[in-house]
Amino acid sequence: MAAPEDRRYSSEIVSIDPLSLVSYAYSKNEIKLNKLEKSDKNAFFISYLQTRDVISATIDISRNIPDSDLKDAIEIKVYDELALDSAIEYVISYTETDSKDTKNRSFNVFIIDATLIHSKLTPIKEKTRYIDYVTTAPFLIKALYRKNFIEPDGTHCFVYFQKSDAFLAIYKGGEYIYSKSLHYSLKEINEKFCELVGERIDEEDFYKLLTTEGLRTSNGQYQQHLMQLFGEIFLYISDVLVFTKRSYNIDFIDRIYLGSEIGAFSGIEEYGKSYLGLESFEFNFSIAINSKEWYIDQIHILMMLSAQLYMENPDDNLNFSIYKRPPPLKYRASGKLLGILAASIIVSLAYPTYQFAYHTFLSIKAAKETSEYNELFQKTSAIRQELAQLKAEKEKVDALVNNETTKFEFRKKLLSEIYHKKISYPMKALMLLEIFQLSNQNGCKVEAIEFKKKQLNFFVRNQSEKRITEFIKDLTALKKYKINTEKIQQDDKIKLYTSKISIGLNDE
Repeated sequence: MAAPEDRRYSSEIVSIDPLSLVSYAYSKNEIKLNKLEKSDKNAFFISYLQTRDVISATIDISRNIPDSDLKDAIEIKVYDELALDSAIEYVISYTETDSKDTKNRSFNVFIIDATLIHSKLTPIKEKTRYIDYVTTAPFLIKALYRKNFIEPDGTHCFVYFQKSDAFLAIYKGGEYIYSKSLHYSLKEINEKFCELVGERIDEEDFYKLLTTEGLRTSNGQYQQHLMQLFGEIFLYISDVLVFTKRSYNIDFIDRIYLGSEIGAFSGIEEYGKSYLGLESFEFNFSIAINSKEWYIDQIHILMMLSAQLYMENPDDNLNFSIYKRPPPLKYRASGKLLGILAASIIVSLAYPTYQFAYHTFLSIKAAKETSEYNELFQKTSAIRQELAQLKAEKEKVDALVNNETTKFEFRKKLLSEIYHKKISYPMKALMLLEIFQLSNQNGCKVEAIEFKKKQLNFFVRNQSEKRITEFIKDLTALKKYKINTEKIQQDDKIKLYTSKISIGLNDE
């Protein structure tokens, strides 16, 4: 595995279809069609292998086998269990998966004919010189989880139709579980449809039909045969899912993503619900600001995301490229030899060169620092003068502020007293009026009134002790004042009852 700094890539990513050699360039959040022969030589080149070109399987290896012998043990078991032709050279890669088996470790294994890799990638290499990363189509999906396009919760199924292939992939918790090449590529679907309708239909016209009207086409004959054909396809997919769930102990598939090289099939989501009992989601992800300008084969989008992941954290475990970019010269054997020779020459000339260079450096540094000191001294002097002026101005401003503050406090106190007088006296007048009205209603005569700060003392009299009591009750019922009264006394000389009533002034 090479370190990221060892790679010499530009910021451009070029994705390449291995069959048509159609390529796209992704740079600065934009995607555009690309001509391979005119590509930036430092761009990151990525391609993929179709699922039908890859033999995939899951095998178990005893936990007693040490890691140093693991590769040989896997290759031996693969040749034995899959009955591979020993005369053919295969490229074998593997990844370990979680296993609850205490005796064995479980591995996903990918086997590809080395001759096939050469034939698929050589046409690309002739135009680009290098292919930095090549992996299988189903394994590209992992980038959707790593780049947070899909939450890794649950088990997800992906079905993608290509012109010359189709595949199904299962991911659980964001990790690869299983993949299979399906028998229904777009070309095969076109051929079967032509057989059903009894006439030859151009491929591009058929693809346009699928993505525009699709399974809801207004042509009754076409719709009937499309329904029959896609019914067969989804029954086949259902059988694959039943096998996968049983083989890999999957209890439930949470959702299914459906897509194709030419775009979404109109009406296909109904088949996912009817035949698979799964909610369908469109296999369509956007990564560029101009992605909506035209439909891009989602395999190219997956390649671009996978390229980003590889550049962030290079991992060649599932990289099947046979035309990888060589490391920088300093990491090659010849580069290391040249480095040693250059170092020897440098060492022999190092000391005298160092003495001369260091003396020159010190002279230049001293002159530069003297010049900087003079400039800083002048600036410091100017700043000190400015600070002295600002301090004098601040003292003047503080004196003005203190003077104005004294005036403000005086005026504030004066206004408060004026307001108090204006509000307080009318409030007392209203209160007296209200009390006199109650005394009149009860036939009580007010003989005198005393004002004492926050209290009014009323001296009332009446021929009836009861009337004075009712007057006091009416005052209390107002719930505005604090009422205190002394006992009601009888004056035998004038035969009248008198009482002193104290009223608290809450609002003063």
